[in-house]
Amino acid sequence: MNKQSIWEEAKKQLAVDLACAPSDFDRPGIFFCPAADLPGRRPFPRKMPAFDMVSFGQGTVVSAEETFLPGLQRQLSGLERDRLWSQPFLRSLGHYFLPDPQRMERLSPPAGLRLEWVRAQDMEKLYRIPGFSNALGYDPSAARPDVLALCAWEESRLVGVAGVSEDCRMLWQVGVDVLPDWRGRGLAAALVSGLSQAVLERGKIPYYGTSSSNLASQRTACRAGYCPAWVCSYGVDFD
Repeated sequence: MNKQSIWEEAKKQLAVDLACAPSDFDRPGIFFCPAADLPGRRPFPRKMPAFDMVSFGQGTVVSAEETFLPGLQRQLSGLERDRLWSQPFLRSLGHYFLPDPQRMERLSPPAGLRLEWVRAQDMEKLYRIPGFSNALGYDPSAARPDVLALCAWEESRLVGVAGVSEDCRMLWQVGVDVLPDWRGRGLAAALVSGLSQAVLERGKIPYYGTSSSNLASQRTACRAGYCPAWVCSYGVDFD
């Protein structure tokens, strides 16, 4: 897969999630559509009232409960991008990254660590070690199961984990956790890069999400060969 096909596949999946067409993300301005639970939607719990707002940098798609759409159209139509994304009712603003295969390379972890691959059938042994909830779901029966992890051990101490969950058929989400005394040494980027390449080798697309304020996590994504892809708000407070 190249960068273009990865982006096209991501738009197809988000179109299912938001009940729109992939081309709607490339429209200028704002496109409004009623929310719906379509087959193949990523199994994230839908917050109520249903609302998702996504932009890949061109236009913006707003998917919401049908009863809220007229009011949203009156409030949001015609707004410039920066004003649109600074509305006071928006919550849970996340930034999402997709890999650029031409930029990805396996980064070396710091010296003194042992790396271990853990596959789905052995994931329970990691669930007995708390503190890595950004990388692991800690739920063997989850709708988005953990399918692979790359772990860093300092002798018998687990100091870092990059894990990937099978969010849907093609998009697998990568998360990472590193203990405080090992941060700032390049370990997170090394784990993410190694795991992400393993996902691509399986014919799947890894993606990476973080909050808009977590600059350290965003820098990790960039160092590991990811590039910014879309921004999403999936929680609102309506008066």
